[in-house]
Amino acid sequence: MDDGFKVGAKVFLDGEYGVVINLKKHEVSTIIRWDTPMENDIEDWCSMWGTFIQMGGIVIDPNHQFQYIQDDGSLKDNI
Repeated sequence: MDDGFKVGAKVFLDGEYGVVINLKKHEVSTIIRWDTPMENDIEDWCSMWGTFIQMGGIVIDPNHQFQYIQDDGSLKDNI
């Protein structure tokens, strides 16, 4: 697994931004919370980091500001 794909990493794939969140019991979470107004818009990319990259997914600037979610994946209050 690439070192960039870790809890807190901000990612981009297919026109959508997201963040890797800590929903697993082990250190290596593979859950992405997408930047949408939906409460539970998450996907598990377990064992699929290579596929994520092949599909054009990238780790983005850690200073990226999300529209709907906080950096920890929780929804912002002002939506």
